[in-house]
Amino acid sequence: ILSTVTGVHKYKWLKQNVQGLYPQSALLTTIVEFALKEEPVDVEKMRKCLLKQLERAEVRLEGIDTILKLSAKNFLLPSVQYAMFCGWQRLIPEGANIGEPLTDCLKDVDLIPPFNRMLLEVTFGKLYAWAIQNVRNILLDANAKFKEL
Repeated sequence: ILSTVTGVHKYKWLKQNVQGLYPQSALLTTIVEFALKEEPVDVEKMRKCLLKQLERAEVRLEGIDTILKLSAKNFLLPSVQYAMFCGWQRLIPEGANIGEPLTDCLKDVDLIPPFNRMLLEVTFGKLYAWAIQNVRNILLDANAKFKEL
């Protein structure tokens, strides 16, 4: 096969893959392992895992929507907004352990459909914009007070 493929120029990519010139990506390796796997695949278990990820993503989306709705209210005290912001970042008093902070909105939900993924990212983006705007306002107020002194 290799001698046949080496003579044909239009199958250059096949020749290079057969000879091993291009390293396989992790995704391609995973696909090959899955296709060549001999034991049966538990489709029901995979379906349950995907449903759990969808549920997890929906809970995150509901939580972020709630925080966004509360942050849009102008009647909240700055201390309440600060506490809400700290709770979102999991900045809690010392001694309490609730786990690691959520570093990425798609952590453990990376297999959800693309629309749900984008909706989650956009909603988290709105929350990031709110947080950045609040930090910006605080810095501008502090700068103005510093100039007064």
